[in-house]
Amino acid sequence: MALQQERNGAAKVCAIDDLCAILHPAQRYLGLNYLNFRRVNGRFAIPRSKLLNIALFLAVVDCTGNVIKCGKAINARDVTKAQEIFAVFGMGLVMTMRGLQLALNRDKLSKFYNDIDRIFPRSENLQQHMEVEKVHNYIKRRFFLLHTTLTVTVSAFLTMPAMKFLLFYDFESNDIVADEFHVNPSWLPFGVKDKVTTYPYIYIYEVILASAAVNMIVTWDEVFVVLISQLCMYYEYLGKLLEEMKVQDAMDAKKINAFYKQLHDYIYMHQYLNNLAVDLNDLFNFSILFSDAGIAISICFNLVLITDATDYLQMITYASPLFVEVWLIYDAAKWGTLLETVTARINEILYEQKWYDSSARFGKYTMMWIQSTNEPFRLTAFNMFYVNMKHFQDVCSKCFL
Repeated sequence: MALQQERNGAAKVCAIDDLCAILHPAQRYLGLNYLNFRRVNGRFAIPRSKLLNIALFLAVVDCTGNVIKCGKAINARDVTKAQEIFAVFGMGLVMTMRGLQLALNRDKLSKFYNDIDRIFPRSENLQQHMEVEKVHNYIKRRFFLLHTTLTVTVSAFLTMPAMKFLLFYDFESNDIVADEFHVNPSWLPFGVKDKVTTYPYIYIYEVILASAAVNMIVTWDEVFVVLISQLCMYYEYLGKLLEEMKVQDAMDAKKINAFYKQLHDYIYMHQYLNNLAVDLNDLFNFSILFSDAGIAISICFNLVLITDATDYLQMITYASPLFVEVWLIYDAAKWGTLLETVTARINEILYEQKWYDSSARFGKYTMMWIQSTNEPFRLTAFNMFYVNMKHFQDVCSKCFL
């Protein structure tokens, strides 16, 4: 559902609703919208999605089929087929875990959106000072490029097996339908994937399954980017406020009360943002952990398949998902690094203040605040690793070298 909300009749004023209303063409035209944002009494509410539950069930069945078929390939000592299935299974695990995170944390997502909306600037002047429009325009451009790229690549990915089947399959021989003619080579009972007569129905099933699974990644990306970008925007704004703070007012008898009231507001704002950052990490650490594991598995096996490929078409087939997987890790690491940077900047700004020329009381405030911000906030996956560019470098070096 596209949310439309006018704020005080001002056309230039942005709203979080504008970002929630951005949909991928599959979500807009095919109805594959897993998170239907609504306003109930002015607050965000995300109702349960039967569509998401059905998609998750199909994804779990598909992952189970991949495991069964991989076991059969290993038992038959068909190493190449086992590698192909493991590469597909890795991406299937990523999509399933991200969709599962959306389904299990629906109430937490609603709460987080409301917590963000609670401090969202409503006036045009404040939004200009916070550069809200700049942030929102960047997010909209990013979603447009991502959605356009995915539409083109996924459409090619879904149509290629059918085209190869029509061009290269020998209909007179009535042989079994090879995995290369399927969108997803996972196992299904009774050998239905091997028969020419059932191929059209299986192909439609695979297209629906792949579209639903890709939409899990798209929806997860939309939620993650909107929330972490808003959080980074608030941290940057707090840093701007601290830079503009006049510490000399702490020694002016006429301004001291207003100064400390303002300082207390900044401290409360920082504590509120830190709590939001912790909630954000709790929301996404499960999906980030399993996503990274699945992507690493898929990257490794795709690289092996590329080196063993016998023609350029096979190389392109295996390389295409490889670039997508590298981008998925890079994007999460980029946002994690940005959050780490803006939180570290708070400590730098506090230290750069002329606290040594101010009152002893303000010096104590500054010292305690500097100590509390000595370590920047970092996204983690259950404290196993930090989600930043160093993590991206480590994953790439271990997978590619």
